[in-house]
Amino acid sequence: MDISIVSCGIFRYELEKLLPEIEVEAGCRLEVDFLAPALDVNAARLEEAVAAPLSRREKQPVVLLYGNMCHTEWPRITGKSGALYPNAANCVEMLLSPEEKKAIDAEGNVYFLTMGGLRQWKEIYQQGHGWDASDARVNFGYFDKIVLLDTGVFEISDEDLFEFFEFTQIPIEVMQISLDYFKTTLLTLCTRLTLPAE
Repeated sequence: MDISIVSCGIFRYELEKLLPEIEVEAGCRLEVDFLAPALDVNAARLEEAVAAPLSRREKQPVVLLYGNMCHTEWPRITGKSGALYPNAANCVEMLLSPEEKKAIDAEGNVYFLTMGGLRQWKEIYQQGHGWDASDARVNFGYFDKIVLLDTGVFEISDEDLFEFFEFTQIPIEVMQISLDYFKTTLLTLCTRLTLPAE
């Protein structure tokens, strides 16, 4: 069976690493449409971007990799397609278990940054949000630190970290995490789609 994944581009690196494993374990072939990051800044633009691959793959089961906070009307948008999506508020809640996130949140006001977020921060914050350095410092000023969720999908350079620190002026802490929780979330959705209809 073929399953379509319509994913925020924030997950590109993690998905590219996991796809072969998930295909074997779920017994299906996965086709992925990566959409631009930061589309959730504008609900109408995000809906339009998601609608195109959903209509193009209307005869295929679909997994939508977006959080509930990215758009408030996923049930309406995905209704006809029957697409499944994670029960998660955002990308961070797809990478961290509730227990892991709660433990980190207890350390203070933390801003979580994904690997895709670090690699594509200019597209997300400067182009998507339209922020310059002053805007970034105002918007990030609430946070005590930024925690970069290092999933090991590429090597993080000091230059990458310094450039983002210069933009935000908030200390960045790198936290290594596994892809197990994300893989389980995606595998569960794919398995549900491959089960025979009752």
